[in-house]
Amino acid sequence: MSAPTAPPVAAGPATSAAGTPRPSVVLDSLSLAGRHLLLMVRRPSSIIGAIVLPIMFALLFFTIFGRIMERAGMDFAQYLLPAIIMQAVFFSAMSGSVWAAEDASSGMAARLRVMPISRSAPVASLIVGETTRGLLGSAILVGIGYTFGFRLETGFTGALAMIGLIIAASVAIILPFLVLGYATADPEPAQAIGGLIYFPLLLVSTLFVPKGAYPGWMQPIVENQPLSRITEALRAVSTDAATVATNAGHPVNTTHAVLIALAWCAGSIIVFGALAPRVFGRTA
Repeated sequence: MSAPTAPPVAAGPATSAAGTPRPSVVLDSLSLAGRHLLLMVRRPSSIIGAIVLPIMFALLFFTIFGRIMERAGMDFAQYLLPAIIMQAVFFSAMSGSVWAAEDASSGMAARLRVMPISRSAPVASLIVGETTRGLLGSAILVGIGYTFGFRLETGFTGALAMIGLIIAASVAIILPFLVLGYATADPEPAQAIGGLIYFPLLLVSTLFVPKGAYPGWMQPIVENQPLSRITEALRAVSTDAATVATNAGHPVNTTHAVLIALAWCAGSIIVFGALAPRVFGRTA
């Protein structure tokens, strides 16, 4: 007589020898991102920063500068919308630095540090939460842009490329701000220093005016700084080549523009992606 066969054990979460679930970067990050998104919904200032401010800037720029720029020969709707989207991404990044600083100063980071979760999950969860917020704000901005004449002239492929660039840019920009938040461990300095980073990058760029509007000695800086390059790539994938060339004042190769933008994003993700968990561990 043969021995009875043991019933098969259903596959479940990986566990350690002690029987506790093993840390998982993906599951732990998604779980903490859910907490982060819930806290965002409950904080009105977060909704204002994510959605209301970018909408307000879009309406002001379209209304005040739209006709002036179109008289100068620009298709301002196609030129402006990618810039407003990048501005919204920056708002999300600055918000992320404040959340990180609050977690570090309130003891939440210390609590997470001793829990059986992945070491990278707290940082990754903030990235997921803020990127989700940035994508939601971008979708609303595209809807507003359509009422002012913006069109996704490159079709479905261009729309996918635009979403991919927004996600890559969000991760690349949010990461340095998270490092800032964990390093300062105080929301007020994090917000103040974040503004010092944000305003020069925004104003000395091609986001709102072409590089020809700047003095000659500034134009190489304006054209090649990361924010200008990423915005140029967003314009190239969302607008037909002739309009992009007219707005920029020179032809723009779409593949070239996208590769340069991705190179900037990859550099930031590699540097600050390695630094962020270390700063989180030090401040926890």
